[in-house]
Amino acid sequence: MKLFRGFYKIFQNRFSSKSKSTSKVLAFLLFALPFLPILPYDKKGDSFYLFGVIEGSVDNFYEIGFSIFENNEEDFLKNPSKFDEGRAFFDLAKLSELPIPAVGKHKNYLMEKGLSKDLAVCISMRDFLFNDYFYQIEARKSILKYQPSPVPIVWFVRSALVSWTLDSISIPAVDMNMYEKLSNRCSKYENIFPPKGYLNNDFSFPSESK
Repeated sequence: MKLFRGFYKIFQNRFSSKSKSTSKVLAFLLFALPFLPILPYDKKGDSFYLFGVIEGSVDNFYEIGFSIFENNEEDFLKNPSKFDEGRAFFDLAKLSELPIPAVGKHKNYLMEKGLSKDLAVCISMRDFLFNDYFYQIEARKSILKYQPSPVPIVWFVRSALVSWTLDSISIPAVDMNMYEKLSNRCSKYENIFPPKGYLNNDFSFPSESK
């Protein structure tokens, strides 16, 4: 009987310690999984697609970014390597190199051509907003493609970074308050600015603008 009890304790201790070891391994795996590239993705051209649909552009799945903006070499964006093109924020950095239209110079140019100051302001602002619209679209596309990573924790950090930092510096140049001010000033000019009732589906211009 004592011999049987001795065997039982040995058997129980072995399985008990094995169970504890297994629990530790499982706990370690659960902790490590978010730091590993476990999300399914397909590589297509210069991009990859998480779950086949969410586009990402950063080759290094663990790169957070911002170091690209610290590069002061003049030819960095002019002659980028394949490695550079796959870095975080490369597309955004390249976009930031585009010249910003000078609204004041445009206005002065139009006035020199004989336009009234009021009309010159409306045309120069219209053209600036048109350019800014497409700039914002490209910037947003670049930011959205920066976020995805097959590594869950990196995807989370990048998304949080975008929410806390990048969104605050990529606000469009014009909000609805400024739009209303421009509409009040410029809607009298037909085919220069949308009619004043545009947002209410009234597309008519005042008779004096014709």
